[in-house]
Amino acid sequence: MLEIKALNQLARDYVAGFNVSGVAPLISNLNTSVTLFDWGQHHIPMTINDGAAGRTFVCSPRVAYVDYTLEELDHFPDRRLAPLLRGVVRGVGAALSLSSADRIVHVNNWMLSTTLPIGLDPALAQDQTRRLVEAFPNHFLAIRSLNGRHEGPFLRALEAAGWQLLPSRQVFLIDDLQEAFSQRRDLRRDEALWQKGDFLHEDLAEMTQEDARRLAHIYQLLYLEKYSALNPAFSEAFFRLTHKIGLIRYRVLRDKAAIIQGFCGVYTFGRYATAPILGYNTSLPQSLGLYRLSFHSATRYALERGLQFNLSSGATQFKRNRGASAEMEYTAYYFRHLAGARRAPFWLLKTVAQRLGEPLLRKYDL
Repeated sequence: MLEIKALNQLARDYVAGFNVSGVAPLISNLNTSVTLFDWGQHHIPMTINDGAAGRTFVCSPRVAYVDYTLEELDHFPDRRLAPLLRGVVRGVGAALSLSSADRIVHVNNWMLSTTLPIGLDPALAQDQTRRLVEAFPNHFLAIRSLNGRHEGPFLRALEAAGWQLLPSRQVFLIDDLQEAFSQRRDLRRDEALWQKGDFLHEDLAEMTQEDARRLAHIYQLLYLEKYSALNPAFSEAFFRLTHKIGLIRYRVLRDKAAIIQGFCGVYTFGRYATAPILGYNTSLPQSLGLYRLSFHSATRYALERGLQFNLSSGATQFKRNRGASAEMEYTAYYFRHLAGARRAPFWLLKTVAQRLGEPLLRKYDL
């Protein structure tokens, strides 16, 4: 468990890494400025975008709600409904282009797919909102990766301060891994595959340059080439930075030639764990179970420490079969201070996300 002082040091080291090297050498498809913001006793990363079109969802609402959704609709289960939904999404995209949606500040943005709760004080929501508006009078404000099961009081405080909660995706959570292991056959099968010993499991204490190069390569194979180029393109330098400062613990699978063929990157805040970075050699046979083993490595890490596990989104049936239950995740936006012409497209986005997006996510269990 990390106390506030340790978390604050992580944030300082993380932001310093971006400021020393620049953003693009760490995340090649991201253009933003990274700084620290104080929320009470917490020092947290904050990203500032001044309107340039985004290329990854971690700093761009347009990419998150329009570009990424259009890609996901290629796999939508109802083929008859998909063309209509594409039209709606493109319409929202056209509206957002009139609002300078990517002129935006993201608070507590670690630039990962999933951000865990760090205990930001809900009582400070009004004052901190006022500070942010004074500092950024022409920017949208946003806080990503919030869910009611883990941060209910914080969500309610943001709403009371005038923030709007827009559903972004469903995430899958396991509150009690010990119970899940006792009840879920697929978890026991994953453990049996783990114990089989086809790969050497290593918790990287030291990361060599070759290790970092390999992690970046197999992450790219899975998340950028197989999934979407709109995912953050983490570089070798990003893997070295996050390992060096202790933000992410890398657990790897080596074959008999000591080559890394799969890995997960685990990070923990307080009572929670998640694995926002994962990769494996997608050219190897699926029968080797590299995805299962890489994911199971993170599950075991959380189990051994008695942590609640956020399995993030996607692979719905895989995660439900391992005891996870769905929870809607939200991004909170604040835009009361902006001109009406810029606010209106976000009200449209909120309406579509709440009345169409969220019900479809629940209905089709996406």
